[in-house]
Amino acid sequence: MSCLARLIMMLIGFHLMAGASVQFVFDLNEVHHSSDGVFWMEFFKELVTRPPLYVMISGMVFLFIGVCFPQKSR
Repeated sequence: MSCLARLIMMLIGFHLMAGASVQFVFDLNEVHHSSDGVFWMEFFKELVTRPPLYVMISGMVFLFIGVCFPQKSR
Protein backbone atom coordinates (compact mmCIF):
# COMPACT_ATOMS: atom_id res chain seq x y z
CA MET A 1 0.00 0.00 0.00
CA SER A 2 1.49 3.34 -0.99
CA CYS A 3 2.04 6.17 1.43
CA LEU A 4 -0.74 8.24 -0.15
CA ALA A 5 -3.22 5.37 0.08
CA ARG A 6 -2.31 4.83 3.75
CA LEU A 7 -2.78 8.54 4.45
CA ILE A 8 -6.18 8.56 2.73
CA MET A 9 -7.30 5.47 4.70
CA MET A 10 -6.22 7.08 7.97
CA LEU A 11 -8.01 10.34 7.13
CA ILE A 12 -11.21 8.45 6.29
CA GLY A 13 -10.93 6.60 9.61
CA PHE A 14 -10.35 9.80 11.58
CA HIS A 15 -13.28 11.48 9.85
CA LEU A 16 -15.67 8.61 10.58
CA MET A 17 -14.57 8.40 14.21
CA ALA A 18 -14.98 12.17 14.71
CA GLY A 19 -18.46 12.09 13.20
CA ALA A 20 -19.45 9.15 15.38
CA SER A 21 -18.20 10.85 18.54
CA VAL A 22 -20.34 13.91 17.78
CA GLN A 23 -23.33 11.62 17.22
CA PHE A 24 -22.59 9.90 20.56
CA VAL A 25 -22.75 13.27 22.33
CA PHE A 26 -26.11 14.10 20.77
CA ASP A 27 -27.45 10.63 21.57
CA LEU A 28 -26.29 10.97 25.16
CA ASN A 29 -28.16 14.27 25.43
CA GLU A 30 -31.35 12.50 24.33
CA VAL A 31 -31.20 9.97 27.16
CA HIS A 32 -33.48 10.85 30.05
CA HIS A 33 -31.54 12.32 32.93
CA SER A 34 -32.39 11.76 36.56
CA SER A 35 -31.26 13.67 39.60
CA ASP A 36 -28.56 11.04 40.26
CA GLY A 37 -27.13 10.96 36.76
CA VAL A 38 -27.62 9.33 33.41
CA PHE A 39 -29.30 5.97 32.96
CA TRP A 40 -26.27 4.29 31.43
CA MET A 41 -27.96 0.94 30.85
CA GLU A 42 -30.67 2.64 28.79
CA PHE A 43 -28.00 4.46 26.76
CA PHE A 44 -26.05 1.24 26.09
CA LYS A 45 -29.21 -0.64 25.09
CA GLU A 46 -30.06 2.05 22.55
CA LEU A 47 -26.46 2.24 21.38
CA VAL A 48 -26.52 -1.09 19.54
CA THR A 49 -29.63 -0.12 17.57
CA ARG A 50 -28.31 3.23 16.32
CA PRO A 51 -25.76 3.99 13.57
CA PRO A 52 -23.03 5.84 15.56
CA LEU A 53 -21.63 2.62 17.01
CA TYR A 54 -21.23 1.09 13.57
CA VAL A 55 -19.81 4.31 12.11
CA MET A 56 -17.21 4.30 14.91
CA ILE A 57 -16.35 0.65 14.24
CA SER A 58 -15.94 1.29 10.52
CA GLY A 59 -13.71 4.29 11.31
CA MET A 60 -11.55 2.06 13.52
CA VAL A 61 -11.28 -0.50 10.71
CA PHE A 62 -10.14 2.15 8.21
CA LEU A 63 -7.67 3.51 10.73
CA PHE A 64 -6.33 0.01 11.43
CA ILE A 65 -5.90 -0.68 7.72
CA GLY A 66 -4.12 2.63 7.18
CA VAL A 67 -1.75 2.18 10.10
CA CYS A 68 -0.99 -1.54 10.11
CA PHE A 69 -0.76 -2.59 6.46
CA PRO A 70 2.82 -2.61 5.21
CA GLN A 71 4.07 -0.15 2.66
CA LYS A 72 4.52 -1.22 -0.92
CA SER A 73 7.91 -2.86 -1.32
CA ARG A 74 10.04 -1.86 -4.28
